[in-house]
Amino acid sequence: MKLLKLEAHESDTTIKEILTRALEAWFADRLENKALAKLAESSFSEWDDPRDADYDRL
Repeated sequence: MKLLKLEAHESDTTIKEILTRALEAWFADRLENKALAKLAESSFSEWDDPRDADYDRL
């Protein structure tokens, strides 16, 4: 809580605003990572080979 108060004071804003910005950044990063992972799925589709199942189990 001390860090939040200090950050709010240094940036001349409220604790609520600090938390709001932090959560917005966290969710934006999370959504971006999910989108990138979804895009990458097609890149690995050529590696989906049933003959590799023995290696997948290792």
